[in-house]
Amino acid sequence: MTPDTHSGVPSTVSFDFQAPEHIRFGRGTAAEAGQRASEYGDKALVVTDPHLTELGVIDPIVESLDEAELDVELFDGVEPDPTLSVIHHAVEAAREAEADILVGVGGGSSMDVAKGAAVILANPDLEAEPFGRGHVPEPGIPTILLPTTAGSGAEVSPAVVVIDDRDGHEKKGIIDPNAFGTVAIVDPSLSETLPPEITRATGIDAFAHAVGSAISTTSNPVADALCTRAMALVEGNLRPATFSGVDAPRARNAMALAAMTAMFGRVNGGKAAIHAVAYGVQSLYDIPHGEAIAAVLPAVLEYNLPAAVPTYATLGTRLYGAEGDARTRAETFLEGVRRLRSDVGLDARLGEFGATEDDLDELAAMAITSKRHLEANPRSVSEDDARAILESIL
Repeated sequence: MTPDTHSGVPSTVSFDFQAPEHIRFGRGTAAEAGQRASEYGDKALVVTDPHLTELGVIDPIVESLDEAELDVELFDGVEPDPTLSVIHHAVEAAREAEADILVGVGGGSSMDVAKGAAVILANPDLEAEPFGRGHVPEPGIPTILLPTTAGSGAEVSPAVVVIDDRDGHEKKGIIDPNAFGTVAIVDPSLSETLPPEITRATGIDAFAHAVGSAISTTSNPVADALCTRAMALVEGNLRPATFSGVDAPRARNAMALAAMTAMFGRVNGGKAAIHAVAYGVQSLYDIPHGEAIAAVLPAVLEYNLPAAVPTYATLGTRLYGAEGDARTRAETFLEGVRRLRSDVGLDARLGEFGATEDDLDELAAMAITSKRHLEANPRSVSEDDARAILESIL
């Protein structure tokens, strides 16, 4: 978080702000998918997962596309933590359908597959080796993104993160402004039927995006404002969204807004070590992304405390009304995060996932491979540091 001055703005500040071409937020906006898509193309490929197809979640979106007189084909081969092969399959499906627009519907996995396919379709030279940063010559073909969870923020992110299954199981990214979707349609009603375990895990992920940006060394005043608001929304609404479901539409609205706002902050601010430390936990024990994030979140925040007291103190006051000196307010913030995690049932330790002390070296080694999540962390993180963090939550 950028330091405060008497004017509220640091003496030197310089940053870029990136976003998709268009964002539409609100209940019922999913019905506009056809109208929006028709502005960009005539033949649409819907990219989603089989579960959403089975539940009928995509039916009204397909109906909207049909009503707008688009030719519509379906690719529902997306799986959790998708691989590069899944992107290639989506590319093949788009070419067979002669699609000139993609419509990604689902969580971060479906939206990332849609964005990745869009990039390759517009840049076929990247098909063999798509991964990298700042390397995409042309924008992906037009893409409409509709999230059905409130956590990943992939609808407003220029990143595509998938597993490179060609010679291993490593997560890699396509990170470039040309990987943004064209239009994000965020309709909170699409997330109302999410079960509690997905609601809470994705919500904690949104919180982690926000706090990671706030403590990063590359944060800026606009990103800080967005992230602080996102954290407040999660703190005030994750509990009712988790436990009341369709009976808490305001909480669902707030969580959808929190996920999008947190990712805006992350894209335009920075990242911290939370996701790096969680990487191996998710991979080795095959648990949902948000559960891995929740497991490591307090420990990573504690590790960063010596370098983040002013930021935590500010957040302690803004989120929890903390008073007193900076250290006291910082501790109030950390306790608030631990309480939120516990209240929604995400306070598991690594041993509950099957981790043992013998796993710590491998987990630590995996953590430090995620360099993009470590380079702006307020404290440097060595392999030994990562191991100590993980050992503290075993």
